[in-house]
Amino acid sequence: MKDLNNPSTATYHENEHEEKINLKEIIEKYLRHWKWFIVSVVVSLTLAFIFLQYATATYQSKALILIKEDKDAKSLMDFSVFEDLGLSENKRNLENEIAIIKSRGLIETVSQKLELNKVIRGSQDDYQKHELYKNAPIRIESPDSDSLLEEKYSFEIRVLDEQHFELDGDGLKPEKTAFGEVVKTSFGPLTVYKTAFFSKKWLGEVLEIDLFPMESVVSKLQKELGVEAINKDADVLSVKLTGPVIEKTNHIINELIRQYNEDAIEDKNEIARNTSDFINERMKVITVELSDVEEAGESFKSKHQLVDVTSDAAMYLTKESEVEKAITEATIQLRLANYMNDYILEHPGTEDLLPANLGFENEAVAMMTEEYNKAVLNRNRILQSSGEKNPVILRLDGQLEGMKQSLVESLKNAEHTLELNLKTLRGQEDIYKSQIASIPEYEREYRSILRQQQIKETLYIYLLQKREENEIALASTVSNAKVIDFAYSNGIPVFPRKSIILVIALFVALLIPIAVIYVRDLLDYKVHSIEDLQDLNLPAVGEIPFATEKNGPIISRKNNSVISEAFRLVRTNINFMLDRKKGESKIIFITSGISGEGKTFTSLNLGNIFANTGKKTVVIGLDLRAPKIQQYLNYPSHAGVSNFIVNEELSIDDLIIRDEKSENLDFIFSGDVPPNPSELLMRDRLNELFTGLRTRYDYIIVDTAPVGLVADTLHTGVYADLILYVIRANYLDKRMLTLPRDLYHSGKLPNMAVVLNGVNLKARSYGYGYGYGAEAVASKRGLFRKVKK
Repeated sequence: MKDLNNPSTATYHENEHEEKINLKEIIEKYLRHWKWFIVSVVVSLTLAFIFLQYATATYQSKALILIKEDKDAKSLMDFSVFEDLGLSENKRNLENEIAIIKSRGLIETVSQKLELNKVIRGSQDDYQKHELYKNAPIRIESPDSDSLLEEKYSFEIRVLDEQHFELDGDGLKPEKTAFGEVVKTSFGPLTVYKTAFFSKKWLGEVLEIDLFPMESVVSKLQKELGVEAINKDADVLSVKLTGPVIEKTNHIINELIRQYNEDAIEDKNEIARNTSDFINERMKVITVELSDVEEAGESFKSKHQLVDVTSDAAMYLTKESEVEKAITEATIQLRLANYMNDYILEHPGTEDLLPANLGFENEAVAMMTEEYNKAVLNRNRILQSSGEKNPVILRLDGQLEGMKQSLVESLKNAEHTLELNLKTLRGQEDIYKSQIASIPEYEREYRSILRQQQIKETLYIYLLQKREENEIALASTVSNAKVIDFAYSNGIPVFPRKSIILVIALFVALLIPIAVIYVRDLLDYKVHSIEDLQDLNLPAVGEIPFATEKNGPIISRKNNSVISEAFRLVRTNINFMLDRKKGESKIIFITSGISGEGKTFTSLNLGNIFANTGKKTVVIGLDLRAPKIQQYLNYPSHAGVSNFIVNEELSIDDLIIRDEKSENLDFIFSGDVPPNPSELLMRDRLNELFTGLRTRYDYIIVDTAPVGLVADTLHTGVYADLILYVIRANYLDKRMLTLPRDLYHSGKLPNMAVVLNGVNLKARSYGYGYGYGAEAVASKRGLFRKVKK
């Protein structure tokens, strides 16, 4: 029980109680429309099942490949400091490989090889056709038009028998055509062949054919293909693709990986072939030079009859031979630098590769040559799927020009260093020559020829060895990627997912009724229940259910209907409010904000319910502008209040009309409609009327004019012990509730309480059953409220 002596405690418990009631009301507001929810769930789930039945399922295929590390690049970048700074060459290469796999050129090659622009659909089902991939009974060939299509072409092929078919669509006249016969169409010649999967079950079946432009097929596949690293620290790429045919998506992914490896091997072999061509060209030149030197030596020996080198100069000759060996090696390096420099001058572009692995002792030149070739390969790969004006190609061309310039400078520096070294070695050679001056001149000349021969032979053997090494490298070239898992699918559709679709359908089915009810209530400004009156901070004495009877009172002594119990509840709450006036006559005004809210109906039935308790009760019509009591009772014209005020000869007894059904209930009508009701009600005769009635009746029920339309009730409200403000549910706009609140809290009608009329009990989850007592109803609904001060 509330502690009304402690305002803070009372307020706290009251707010807590109201919050619980509000939560319950919110739930009940939606639950009372349970049929809406059932219908919505049934319809939504039905549509979901239909969608799942006819939707084309798509599956995801996935393959895993390992991108092998470039050992040469790894050796150049094998420093932890670069990895810590995120400058690892391998990470950059991984992104490059992803771009290559998704490149338009590679995808177009795969699409053309697998003929992905041709789709054949057919089925033995009655409701849906599926794409036939490798098991299609026919094959379409249109070599002149495959790459020239600008838009999608669709047509149908009806299999007539084992040798003939009928083509329909694209403006063609259906004609019987033999398999293998050329058919002329708007997009070019078309030939239909049977495959190994053709059987009698396809006779009479209609196959749907779609031909797509290759450009659109490539663009679509490039968009749908997913390539990504499985994590940031791994060199393993995941290649994913979704589609309605698992076998087709698996085939596309596997073919894409195979073609990618073939292109990578081709790129690597291009360097080796270029190096082999360079070596072969140099060997041709050296062969001619070596032949000339050998012929010169042979002629010199024949001329001077030389057989052996004199043993007298053996010691000096040994030292001289060491110097000659050094001169030979330096000369070879100088000639290689000259060859490379000449090759660069002969190939000024950025698309040609440089000869590699020639054996330069200068490591800087070897490394720069290797880096330049890698950059050329990268440029050529990107150029396959872009144009010469691509900003990336232009940037790479600039880098290649810079690298080539740096290489030329390095070669010049190497040549200069080798020339200085040769100059020093020849100086030493001159010293040794002076020491063997005793050697005959022809012997020295022969040794010069012999030295030239040795240089040519050494260079020839060296190039021959490099050619063999290059051929071995060409034969042992491996791919960039190792397939860890070939394309596979778990067979579970990624779309549509049955569980997710059903959950969404159920959620939507519940959301739609909730949204409709919420929007409806949001746009509804009508008063519906006693809870809508809580913000008025006024005492509420009860709710009156909606009555189908339109005229006269409907309450009787033995009536235990819902409406009767509701009026008994109102009577109980009124007595509670007027408890301070025990033993005295009580005047109760009945008013409303606007007409049509049921104040006359309430007045008549309230008078009847009080009379049923044995109390003398009179119902007075004080609405002089629109009298209704006389119409409700279907009573002939009779003098009333207006007549009593105007005619002082009339007495109260002249106004009273006895109720034939109740000995304790009387009526006084409004009388004739006066021209000046407000001024008339301000006369003293009205006070005389109420004073006289107080001596005769226990309860005086007064049906007054609406306070929202005229001021009559404000003038006469001083006579009332209690004013009942009738509000009609589902009729009055909530914005009109400011009127009773302002009248009560401004003190114009301080002794006022609210009664809600016309409540729809069917819209509630509870109701008043037969025999429900007034006290029980009051306890259940909490209709009588303590007014907050």
